[in-house]
Amino acid sequence: MPWVSILILIPLVTSLVLAFVPARERRAARGIALAGSFLALAASVVVLAVFDRDLAVLQQVDHLDWIPAAGVSWDVGVDGISIWLVLLTTVIFVLGVILACQRLPQQRGTIFLSLIMLAEAGLLGLFTAGDLILFYVFWEFMLIPFALLIWNWGGSDRRSAGMIFVVYTMVGSLLMLVAIVATGILAMDHTGHLSFLMRDLAGVPFGEATATVLLAGFLLAFAIKIPLWPFHGWLPRVYSQAPIVVTILLAAVMSKAGVYGLLRVGVPLFPEGVGNLLIPVAILALIGIAYGSLLAWRAPTMRLLVGYSSVAHLGFIVLGIIVIDRMAAQGAVLQMINHGIIAAAAFVIVMILARGTGTEDIDRLGGLAKGAPRLAVAFLFVTMAALALPGSNAFVGEFFILGGVFDQYAWMAVIAMIGVIFAAVYMLRMYQGTMNGPPRGVQDGGRAAEMTARDAIVLVPLILLMVWIAVWPNSIVAPTRASTDLAVAPAQIALDRPPDQIGVLRDRAAAVPAAAVPAAADAVDSRIWPATAGVRP
Repeated sequence: MPWVSILILIPLVTSLVLAFVPARERRAARGIALAGSFLALAASVVVLAVFDRDLAVLQQVDHLDWIPAAGVSWDVGVDGISIWLVLLTTVIFVLGVILACQRLPQQRGTIFLSLIMLAEAGLLGLFTAGDLILFYVFWEFMLIPFALLIWNWGGSDRRSAGMIFVVYTMVGSLLMLVAIVATGILAMDHTGHLSFLMRDLAGVPFGEATATVLLAGFLLAFAIKIPLWPFHGWLPRVYSQAPIVVTILLAAVMSKAGVYGLLRVGVPLFPEGVGNLLIPVAILALIGIAYGSLLAWRAPTMRLLVGYSSVAHLGFIVLGIIVIDRMAAQGAVLQMINHGIIAAAAFVIVMILARGTGTEDIDRLGGLAKGAPRLAVAFLFVTMAALALPGSNAFVGEFFILGGVFDQYAWMAVIAMIGVIFAAVYMLRMYQGTMNGPPRGVQDGGRAAEMTARDAIVLVPLILLMVWIAVWPNSIVAPTRASTDLAVAPAQIALDRPPDQIGVLRDRAAAVPAAAVPAAADAVDSRIWPATAGVRP
């Protein structure tokens, strides 16, 4: 059963159906959107249920030659990295559709829901693509619905915000397309045919200079989408002008496209170029951690505070990937999931507060906990998770990242600790400023800002997910281990890391008699793929 293709088609078909629903049939549109989002979630659970956590390769692959003459194919599947991002996408979009149905715009509400489902189809396609051209198609595909959602239903400056979003994204995307085409053509001398399948391109020796240039082409597109400092210029305008539901989807899911691309495409395919770009990218990530934290500390609105905090948190994730350490990479995958859940919950709280008080300005609010005790408890829980306190879901991810970074570059870990310190500053500022102190900005003691049953339908599941990961983080880490080890192994070999740090080689050494294990030099000479033919994707 082609479950992965079905998973992508469900929101796509739902979007097309919604596009033809008359504007006056708002109730029918809500039902169709909810049904489509829940069906996509069910399909993702099926994909997870049949997923083999011990395999590093792409699983449940659906392959169909699309344009054979150009080497392009419909090739989708999941591995230990993408499976959790697929599940995160379907969960967040179910909650996003529920929010959209609750706050459905009066004008063209059916089209609003149609575009949300279209965005889900694009993201699911991106996270499951096994062909670089298909990866690019979905990369561009998801831009369209998000841009239209901002242009048509955003704030007073929505046109400018939408244009900035499109221009930034297109610049990076076009360079990535050039890099993709060049990758396929240059690999022909090694593969013997034109192919853009990632598993065909893995292990192709491009050479240090060529691999560096190709990786840089991909990195720019990834950095803009993340967003990584200094390519974050689109974020303040877009996050502040987009409808709050769209902002949630952008922060919780779309921002993972860039870090996923770095770990799934950039590092495994161009390991020879990683050494030249490791330090520059790590420095950008470290600057982003400090800069995003400082901006979040001084942000005038709750929405911008959460948005800038995402720059800092995503900087942590980029750092965990680019240092090329297996523990840090596993932490990065876990932290992608954690950030998606926490960011979604934080923006839901911003939405509740803004609806109840009429403002998102932090300095105009205060003392709301007395009138909204349920919201205060939920808000405190999300704040503690954002701080990555021991016992919270984000603690293990940050611990893995910082531990792996410290093993490779201790000075980077020391600098990254700035973000941990400042997270306490800006998150506690938002919580204390709005919840504690004398009542300010409300006439009823804050009762209008209390969490309702409709709000709980969205917020409580996110909190339960945080509890689940906090109690059992290995449920996510263990299935990612084989895929992350395989993803970073070629770069570890290129960087001449000790064999005992390379998970693929170490696991093979444990499973094979000592006399049969190839020497480290042999593994280096054969890079990683020929030496591990049994696990090559």
